[in-house]
Amino acid sequence: MQNTLMDRALYAVRFTADQLGVTQRIPASWRSVLDRSVQQRIASGAAWSLVGAGFQSGFTMVSNIACARLLNSVDYGQLGIVLSTINLCTALFTSGLSMTATRYVAEYRDAAPRRAGTIIGLSTATSLAVGALIAMIVCLLAPWLSRDVLHGRGVERALTLGAVSMLFAAINGSQMGALSGFEAFRSLAIGNFARGVSVLVFVTMGAAFWGLNGALVGYIIVSALTALFYQIMVRRRAFAKGVPISYCFSRQDFRVLWRFTIPVLLTTSVFTPAAWWSNVLLVRRSGYAESGIFSAVYTWQTLILFFPLAVSSIGLPMLSNLRTEGNMAKYKKLLGIMFLLIPAPAIIAAVPVALCSPWIMNLYGASFHHGAPALTLISIAAVLSACNIPVGHALWSLNATIPAILLALLNGGTLIIAAHALATKGAAGLASAYVIMTVFQSIASALFMTWLLRKKLPNASASPEFALA
Repeated sequence: MQNTLMDRALYAVRFTADQLGVTQRIPASWRSVLDRSVQQRIASGAAWSLVGAGFQSGFTMVSNIACARLLNSVDYGQLGIVLSTINLCTALFTSGLSMTATRYVAEYRDAAPRRAGTIIGLSTATSLAVGALIAMIVCLLAPWLSRDVLHGRGVERALTLGAVSMLFAAINGSQMGALSGFEAFRSLAIGNFARGVSVLVFVTMGAAFWGLNGALVGYIIVSALTALFYQIMVRRRAFAKGVPISYCFSRQDFRVLWRFTIPVLLTTSVFTPAAWWSNVLLVRRSGYAESGIFSAVYTWQTLILFFPLAVSSIGLPMLSNLRTEGNMAKYKKLLGIMFLLIPAPAIIAAVPVALCSPWIMNLYGASFHHGAPALTLISIAAVLSACNIPVGHALWSLNATIPAILLALLNGGTLIIAAHALATKGAAGLASAYVIMTVFQSIASALFMTWLLRKKLPNASASPEFALA
């Protein structure tokens, strides 16, 4: 049964790639460099990632539309800003742990299984401790955030509920990072499917019966169930690979946090607060109704990016694994394939979304209708974002921390400046700020990757801890 499902998923991905002309666009010389096992890993990982991300995005989108109609634009705007605040705190303090687990489990799972098991234990324990600490801080600061920052009555209790879900979300991050490092994309796909169904059921029911706070209770239930499922999957995969999970850490283990996790956190701490503050600016200058419209619009960026992100999820673990093998020819070819595979489906998804934007926004209700221009603009930003996804995988697989931080600074600074100038124009103004940011990001990334491929990458295999200054 499982083999039949995999065969169908792989066939669907290959058929889609053929129809999009992606296969023909990959040079034959590139395909010949990658042996059959690597090609199979790409196809298998992309297939399962596509299935899981597709179902989760679809179910979440249906739930978002239902919640928007049940809550009205103001309450939906409050839900959006609360989730944005919680996502800010989660990403700000725990995103580095997810990427640490992915990168080092992929690197050590074959060469040093005990080391990989220690990394899993370290990322899990740290995410639990940090998640609990940040959840407590958010609960304590909820009255001040509600009164002086978000300017929303009734948001205090919603922030407290969101903080509880943040604890589980932090744990989810490290668990998904470990599974990605094992290239356990089937388990991730099943988890994404289950999460999508849970969001549709629990969040929508919560919004229908108890409004804003009910929707957030639904998110708590979803996050807790997801954490339980992923913990079971991580232990099963580790046992199957002969990786003993350990919670006994040495000083050398904590150096991983210093060398890799903290630099990732620095890049996140540069851009993620900028994205959150741009939402706060929208609330302050245009009101919660416009924030609700932008929240609805922004979910469509997630839908446009679901296939690119699904395919790209195989990028960091495979690039890290190939780098460990020391075969930079395979590394460069795989990176090139990622640049070809990822943007094309984003373009194909963005065009109909932009063309049908008036009809799409009508699904949310009459008060959302004038958000069509914002949806068109965010579709453009999504395509440009997709073009930049492989850049991040290249940076972190090569420990290129300084360029990653500089690019994050550019993104965050551009977004804040543009949002300050355009937030008074409502959701369309903030969507325009995202377009401006992604244009600058694309120009800088293109220049950097050209330099990296021509000057630095051929020598990257010389050092196991290659880093760009």
